[in-house]
Amino acid sequence: MNKTDYTETVKLIQKMAGTSAFVYGVVTAFRGENRTIKAEIQPSGIETGWCRCLQGAFADKVGLEVLLGRIAEGKTQRYVVLGILE
Repeated sequence: MNKTDYTETVKLIQKMAGTSAFVYGVVTAFRGENRTIKAEIQPSGIETGWCRCLQGAFADKVGLEVLLGRIAEGKTQRYVVLGILE
């Protein structure tokens, strides 16, 4: 992804996510070796990058719903998995 596409994606995420620090997501991929996941943010459908998970919050099945905490770092957005929704 080039810098312009990345900047536009960040703007879109900010617009779709609103001002809440918490968002819902659905797991789209996971890596067991470093306990990270990717999730599709709901309802926007935007996929996150690889997210670290709080202890006990690692979701090892595609399709699980998770609660994500959004961390703004300047113009970038990162997410941390806070828990699995049941």
